[in-house]
Formats: sequence, C-alpha cells, structure tokens
Amino acid sequence: MLFPSTAFAQLSTSSPYSIFGLGELTPGGFTQHRGVGGASVSLRDQNNFSFSNPASYSKIRFTVYNVGAGVNFGKISDQTTEAETNSGNFNHFAMAFPLNTEKSMAFSFGVNQYSDVGYEIKNNINLDTPSYFNLYKGSGGINRLYIGYGVELMKNFSFGGNLNMNFGNIQSRKYRVYPNTDKVYSFSDETFFAYKGLDFDLGVQYSIQSKKGNEINHTLGAVFKGGSKLYGDGYRYAETFYGQSFMVGNTFPIDTLTFEDNKKDTVSKPLGVAVGYTLNKGDKWALSLEAEQILFSSVENKVSSGEFKDNMRYSAGFSIIPSPNYGERGSFFKHVRYSIGTRYEDLYYNFGSQTFREFGISFGLGLPVIKSVRLEDEKVPVVSRVNISAEYIKRGSSSNDFIQEDYFKIGLGLNLNDKWFTKRKYR
Repeated sequence: MLFPSTAFAQLSTSSPYSIFGLGELTPGGFTQHRGVGGASVSLRDQNNFSFSNPASYSKIRFTVYNVGAGVNFGKISDQTTEAETNSGNFNHFAMAFPLNTEKSMAFSFGVNQYSDVGYEIKNNINLDTPSYFNLYKGSGGINRLYIGYGVELMKNFSFGGNLNMNFGNIQSRKYRVYPNTDKVYSFSDETFFAYKGLDFDLGVQYSIQSKKGNEINHTLGAVFKGGSKLYGDGYRYAETFYGQSFMVGNTFPIDTLTFEDNKKDTVSKPLGVAVGYTLNKGDKWALSLEAEQILFSSVENKVSSGEFKDNMRYSAGFSIIPSPNYGERGSFFKHVRYSIGTRYEDLYYNFGSQTFREFGISFGLGLPVIKSVRLEDEKVPVVSRVNISAEYIKRGSSSNDFIQEDYFKIGLGLNLNDKWFTKRKYR
C-alpha cells in the first residue's frame, strides 16, 4: 500500500509541451479505463470503481484495491529531425470499502497523478559570435491524495464526493551555454517550488433499466471538479560555469549570480466538468461515451504571452466479456474482458490560430482471477483482474515549426477484490 505512494517523483513524461501551465494532464481512471479511451464517469461495477466519479463507490460489493503503472515509448519530431523518448511511472493506487448499511455506500482513498512535467528543449544560436545554445529542462508534476464517499441516496441514484489534497514539485532550469569557449561564461537559472492546496470533486450517477427482466441498463454520470490555488515554497538559484566542461558532462561553477530562498509562488488548478453515458448488458458488455472540459482559460500563462484555452476531451469505448458466468467451467479466455476505445482532445496550449490536438486509440485486456467467498448462506465468485492496456497517441503536428509526438503507452494494473470484515457465524 505504501510503496506506490512514494514513487510519484519519477519522471513520467518527456513531452516538450509540458513546459506550459501545470504540465501534461494525466487521464483519470484506472488501467482498465485506459483501455476504453479513458471513459469512466458513468461506469458502475460491483468489482471496481473510479475516483473520477465518487458516486461509483456506492456500487461495489467487496473491498477493492487498485494499483497501476505505465511506460511510454515513442518519438518527437519536427520537419528536419526526430528523437526517441521513453518514460514511466506509477499512475495510481486506491482502495474502497463498502459499508454494511441499509443504503449502499462506501469509502475510498488513494493517490493519483494530475499532471506531469518532463522536458528538455535545446535551441542553437549559430548566427552570433561566439555561438551558443539555450537549454530548457523541467521535471516534476502535481499529484492528488484523496478521500471520498459515495452513497445510493435513492433507488438508481447515487451521489459522492472527494476531498483532494494536491501536492507536488516543479523544477525548471534555463541554461545559456557557450560550448566552444570559456572566455565567455555560460550561466544557468534554476527555480524550484513545492506546491500544495485543497479542492473537491462532486459526482452523480443515475441508472435506468430499459425493461423489467431485461439486463440492458442506461447510466448517466456527471462530475464537477473544483478548482483551487496551489501555494508553492521554493528557491531561485543562478550561477556561471565553463561551457566547454559542461559539454563533457562536468559543471564547474564560477560564481553565484543570485540565490533567493523562501520564495513564494501561486498557481491555479482550474475548474472542470465531465459528463458520461454508458449502455450496458449486465457484466457482458458496455458502451461508454464521455466529454470533459477543464477551464484553463482562467489560468495565467507564465511561459508565453498567449492565454490558455479550455481543455476539451471526448472519449468513447466498448468492452465485452464473452461469458461473465464465472461459476461455469470453460475456456479461460471466455472470462477475459476485451476493450477498445478512442480519445480526441483539444489541448489547452495556445499557439494563436493553431488548434493543438491529441488523438489516441487504445486496447485493453482484463485477465480474471476468481475465488469464491460465502455471503451468509450463499457462495459467490469474487473476480479480481490483471488489467493490461495499450494506447497509441499522436499529439501535435510537425508543420508550421511545431513538434509532433507519436508514442505508445503500455499500462499494467491490478484490481483486487476480497470480502473483508466478515462476521463469523457458528452453528
């Protein structure tokens, strides 16, 4: 339980566009939701939940534990050059506990990523004498520690809320390096801030069964994601050094230009809303559609003069389990959940008239691990899963002097279910 929460400091993106705002936004949900394009707001499952919509907690029947990690492989390119990239990190861990009450309700807590920062941008200036290059590096990101509660207030209508503690570090470094001479000093300027702040999420889900005795269900879901101010404490440090030594991996400081300790900074985490619809036939199959808007137009752009745009995401996904009757014997592959999804996003980065887009297509497998537990006088199967997702993502374009990113995301997650807090009976 504790190990994943210590791993969020690792670099998990290599996108040059993460220099802007709070960085590259991390899709919500668990690994199994990545397989359906990230759609999770309207999903309800007795064996799983989604922190993206706390109303989903009220559906679970067992104690649920989720943990997931991912790796990225790809390339970034412009019209003349390209470079390979790779990164990886833990994505989330979360638990949920149902309560034995008249109304279906559950508590949940966990840690997940909100954004990632990880970039290295080099700009050669060969027209001046002596020649030099500017180098920009950044790392860090924002994570969320949450505690949540969901309850079925009335038949088919559920409500839930999360209280989120946002925390994380963002470090940025700017270099001007003269690689061919030490007669002109190179210099660097580094800033570091550790941010924290509170906000909340509120979610609802409403389910409609189409006909009596028919397992076809319609579920509508909606989430309001509160915004907040993140307050940072940090420092700024600038120094001169020899550029020729820097090129062979050694940095010999010459003099400190500035050192400012106990610096303060404030950044905004914007409001957001998401709505979703799921059509499903029991546990056999589910079709989900989802849209999300995050109001980044209200956030100050501290990197360039242009204002941010609202971040818009549209997701669609389908999953199927050929035989969800886990009590019957048969092929293992009949109990596997197969998923496919797609995602389209207008990102909040602003480059004038150029709309900056991201497109993804994903696949997923949910490999079942089945055990039986006794609930009162009935023996029922408890289904855990090893979830695997694969997603191809294209971000941006190499035209108009922009950078295009093409990469694959591979995710591995564990969804573990068990019956806890069982009151033993003796006869």
